[in-house]
Amino acid sequence: MRTLTALGVFFVLAIYSATAPAAGLPLVISATVDYTHNTLTISGQNFGASPTVTLDALAFGTQSSSGSQIVANFPSGKAPVSFTPGTYFLTVTFKNQLPTIFGVDIGANGAVGPAGPAGATGAAGVAGATGPAGPQGIVGPMGPPGPTGAQGLQGVAGATGPTGPQGSQGATGAQGSVGPAGPSGSTPPVACPASDHERLVQGGHYFDCGDGTVLDLSSGLMWETSTGQPDGGCDIRTDQRCVASQFNWSATTGGTSNDGSLFTLFLQSLNTPVSADGSSSSCFANHCDWRIPTVEELRGILLAQAPCGVSPCIDGVFGTSVANYYWSVSSASADLTHAWVVFFVDGTVVTLSKGPGSDPRFSILASARAVRGGQ
Repeated sequence: MRTLTALGVFFVLAIYSATAPAAGLPLVISATVDYTHNTLTISGQNFGASPTVTLDALAFGTQSSSGSQIVANFPSGKAPVSFTPGTYFLTVTFKNQLPTIFGVDIGANGAVGPAGPAGATGAAGVAGATGPAGPQGIVGPMGPPGPTGAQGLQGVAGATGPTGPQGSQGATGAQGSVGPAGPSGSTPPVACPASDHERLVQGGHYFDCGDGTVLDLSSGLMWETSTGQPDGGCDIRTDQRCVASQFNWSATTGGTSNDGSLFTLFLQSLNTPVSADGSSSSCFANHCDWRIPTVEELRGILLAQAPCGVSPCIDGVFGTSVANYYWSVSSASADLTHAWVVFFVDGTVVTLSKGPGSDPRFSILASARAVRGGQ
């Protein structure tokens, strides 16, 4: 039997909008391959009823299941010894409960055998004798002077001299005509006026700007704050900034396009909002350059690195937050169909699939918080 090591395991937890809540999130702790009996034993917590086990696209039969262990059989003709050595994606789906994904190493090389005994050291060769130094030759006569060389490059300019005394003030000229007004630009992050809302957090200063935004002086980034409370106070149907709102990254199967509600609803509502009578209104907090943060920017506003110790692990100056996954714009380098998210329950960073799966009724949702400045 072979048990996965810590280096061969990674954990990805996906949230689906069409699933019902369960007593706890299902969690796979280990997956063990029995090469003798052709079985896969999955151990963990909070397992639900009627589990379905697949390894990549290969379906496994369930031999037994409980709340903490599932024993599945490798399909006929697909014994584990026939697999190409590598890491395979294990997906366990339950009735009325969130699925969970795990990595399983199959066919990995065995441990390295002991090193053979060292051979005997050969004898050192004999060093040759150093030859005698030759006598110094006599100094020859001085040769005739050579021709004059070409003129060298001009040297660097000297330092600027001191400034002379200021001259007498000249007569005031006639006032020029008023020029045309330039286009209105977006206010930079440093324009936050509410200095009386300064708050010292984690070695840096945050400004509560009093207009639904927070300025982080350590990074120069301005953050959008959410409205309402997790249990009410805002309507997710009309208020995209509602703390209870959740969005999908991509609406395209495979998740390679940023065409989900995270961009088409959430960001659009901040950058090009429309008033109730249908006429255009100003952008959120008078800024029209809001964007989805990178995963490093999201990690920068955590109260502490994982494990955080409180939930949600973000300072209250950012307004109401929920203990949920928050999207970043950063894609996983090994799989562009997945994006990095920060889990504000404990501060961990994992990946979620951007797009819907093969069943278009299911869409992976997470919370969002916009930022501006920096890039």
